[in-house]
Amino acid sequence: MAELGGVRKAFADAEALLRGRQPHLAIRQLRAILREHPREVNSLRLLGSIRLAQGDALAAIEHLRLAVAQAPDFAQANLDLARAYRRDGQVDQAVTCLQAFCAKASGHSEAWRLLGDALLERGDMLAGQDALRRAAAADPHRREVAAALRHLRRGHRQAAEETFRGILKRRPDHVAALVGLANIALDAGAVEDAERLLRYALKIAPNEDTVWRGLARVHSERADYNGAEAAAERALALAPENPDCWTMLGTVQAWGLRPERAKESFERALSIKPNSPRVALSLGHVLKTLGERRACGRAYRRAVELDPDLGEAWWSLADLKTYAFSDDEIRRMEAGVARGDGGLAQQAAFRFALGKALEDRGNWDDAFRHYAAGNGAKHAAEPFDSAALTERRRRMEALCTAEFLAAQTPPGPAAVKPIFVVGLPRSGSTLIEQILASHSAVQGTMELPQVQTYTRELEAKGGYPEALAAMSPADLQALGERYLRETKPYRGDAHWFIDKMPNNFLHIGLIHAMLPGAIFIDIRRHPLDCCCSLFKQNFARGQTFSYDLKALGTYYRDYLEMMRHWRAVLPGRVLCVPYESVVQDTEAQVRGLLSHCGLPFEEACLRFHETKRAVRTASAEQVRQPINRRGIDSWRRFEKHLAPLQQALGWALNS
Repeated sequence: MAELGGVRKAFADAEALLRGRQPHLAIRQLRAILREHPREVNSLRLLGSIRLAQGDALAAIEHLRLAVAQAPDFAQANLDLARAYRRDGQVDQAVTCLQAFCAKASGHSEAWRLLGDALLERGDMLAGQDALRRAAAADPHRREVAAALRHLRRGHRQAAEETFRGILKRRPDHVAALVGLANIALDAGAVEDAERLLRYALKIAPNEDTVWRGLARVHSERADYNGAEAAAERALALAPENPDCWTMLGTVQAWGLRPERAKESFERALSIKPNSPRVALSLGHVLKTLGERRACGRAYRRAVELDPDLGEAWWSLADLKTYAFSDDEIRRMEAGVARGDGGLAQQAAFRFALGKALEDRGNWDDAFRHYAAGNGAKHAAEPFDSAALTERRRRMEALCTAEFLAAQTPPGPAAVKPIFVVGLPRSGSTLIEQILASHSAVQGTMELPQVQTYTRELEAKGGYPEALAAMSPADLQALGERYLRETKPYRGDAHWFIDKMPNNFLHIGLIHAMLPGAIFIDIRRHPLDCCCSLFKQNFARGQTFSYDLKALGTYYRDYLEMMRHWRAVLPGRVLCVPYESVVQDTEAQVRGLLSHCGLPFEEACLRFHETKRAVRTASAEQVRQPINRRGIDSWRRFEKHLAPLQQALGWALNS
């Protein structure tokens, strides 16, 4: 050993070999050290750690027990020994080892976390949860994490991300920072990045409820309700007294069209932590879905009282379409705008709410000023590329010719007939869904995200729509079967069911190819009424084309061109339903709708407003009322402000 410069030099060489991914040589070097110095604790610990990484838990235990015997306060040796015990199934031994170490090192966060995991694995839920709480309290980075979370609440996403990344540079296995970054990635739509971070965190902390809550969000983004529910329930099992776990479960249940169960979960969260404005807001959304109007209003007002700067709560009151703001409430919203707190999203929500409040009072110029300010802020943050949409539409037309679509061989009569209601948001799609869902044979669902997910996957594989041309009939049939499998939690066993994602108008070729029995309904509203209504709507996410009048007009034109193409290449497959005709002659249009779907006429479809069902869109309150003409020609209130929209619409104004 002398020729190597002593034990320290020999140990440093072993570490270098390990960093160089030569563990077998590192083991040889460590054994050489231990032949001359059998009690050298660093070598014993590192050798045990390597054997554990190689899956040999018994050998790891042998070396690590010797290391701990020589140095009882050696933290890493104690922690690795506990890991080796658990790997070998000796959970009781792991608990004993960690309890002894935590008794001496009560401020060691990682030791408490490992003890919590071991106790939970053994079934000691209360003791395990207490250990995990102690781990969080002992976290040396807890103040930085708290600061990052404050940044997120205020809408300062970049500052939060920088804080989390700073923590991870110093401690790459910091679970809270990993989860924080994953949630930021999810907010930005980077689902794969979020899952990678969370899967890594799960290896470190398999019993951390925040990791499972993050995975519930990942599954939700992928339209996997069963996976999301399982992850949310796992989080709740780990921390049943944590209101955030009940909130996540409620969020998943609401998304999965289980509003009654979601209501119970949000109420449970509020019973644990009553002063939670965002949970009160979520409860209000569920009550709105259920049609419990008064209770919904109370929940939204509770959210406002708890946090006057929560613009989303003010907007939610406005989005009821029936709420009349008082003078005092308008002053409070104006004060919220003046304070400028809460970040871009909250400020935009204030603007949209003020626009609705002033429009209801006939103050149309000031109302439009607020709508324009809200849209301007959102457009600056998320500009829409109109040229890219036009280019994609042209590529779709070039690929999806009548000959190409005819070559897609259907597998025979479909047992299930999905009804795709397409068009633009705020065009009457919820009304059409409510009419059809009032039929005894039809199941209403929601704006299902599956088709949008498939197009993103195809884009990643080789460009969309071009990747569609490379798919065999078997590939397309498999994709259709996947769609039916993934939508099963929403549609049940219904023969007919509705998918009312309006933006699917661009993907009718794909839908036809994978689901030859699909039925298409294009609900169309006067371009100025439709676009003006879109401009006044504060969408929670997506629909970025609606934030700018010029982009709105261009989008509407592309929509008309796309639908003209589909009617030409799939004759008879797409029924165009003018919203105004539904208002003026409801029965004739309802009969036509049902005939197109292959359904017999039922009187209940004319009494659609009496149908009791969950409705999740902005029109939830409107479709629970008899049909009326209030939405026709409503654009005229703002006519003098709409020149950019009219110019962008061009020929579409008279279509």
